[in-house]
Amino acid sequence: MNDCDQIHPLLRGYLQETISASQRRVVARHLNFCASARKEIEKLRQGPVKFNLPVLESAQEPWDIKILHWLFKMPKPVSPKGKESAPSKKTDKVLQERKPSALKPILGIAIFFVALVFLTHFVQNAGENPLIKNTKRWISQKGWHLFGINSSLELVLDLSNLPHWTGDYAPVAFPYQEMISDTDHFKIYWQLLQPGTAMPKIDFAENSLVVVFLGPKNATGDTVRFKRAENYTDRTILWYDEVNPASGEAAPTRPWVLQQVPKPSQLPVLIQPIQ
Repeated sequence: MNDCDQIHPLLRGYLQETISASQRRVVARHLNFCASARKEIEKLRQGPVKFNLPVLESAQEPWDIKILHWLFKMPKPVSPKGKESAPSKKTDKVLQERKPSALKPILGIAIFFVALVFLTHFVQNAGENPLIKNTKRWISQKGWHLFGINSSLELVLDLSNLPHWTGDYAPVAFPYQEMISDTDHFKIYWQLLQPGTAMPKIDFAENSLVVVFLGPKNATGDTVRFKRAENYTDRTILWYDEVNPASGEAAPTRPWVLQQVPKPSQLPVLIQPIQ
């Protein structure tokens, strides 16, 4: 065993002054001649070496917990030394309680589509809604219009002398109105309303047809007579009178009317009774 093997175990005690005076003199003398002893004692003066290896974020906190922190803005658990630690059982419980339910987005989507259906039905039937018609009539009497623009009447056409066809037994048992603007569409209606008769020729480049089903009636002779067409800057209105003869034969009927009209210059087309 050489001197280094005997002296080096005493280096820590030399720095901490826990060895005897004679041992300190021996160590001091050895340090004057031994470079390795001087290097070792220098390391002991600097303290033990700390290896601070980088810790991956994913190892500290799972990705799903990080997403929940981001969604709900929950603070990350911190250890007493200031370092982030893994979620505790208490934190996991809070996260589970605040976890969003999958039922909420499904209910939101369902409510959206139900509201869309009601809105579509409301828009399509706005011309037949009494509340809408009375409101529009009141606004028209006041001379007001949406966005401060008052639509102007451009042209009034007489419809009383134009060709029309009527009948007492429609193929449907509910009130219905529709514009016909092409030959194929007209052919289908004509075969339903006047089967076995020659279909009249209509120039759909200049004209259109209006079919009106009145629904169930209790006497023959109920029908409508179209009077005029009003072309506005933002719409076309076809006005008609309802005819209810008192001398009609008592019998269940389903009256219908097919009326030729000039091709509307503005859309939408509203078919309304004269009040």
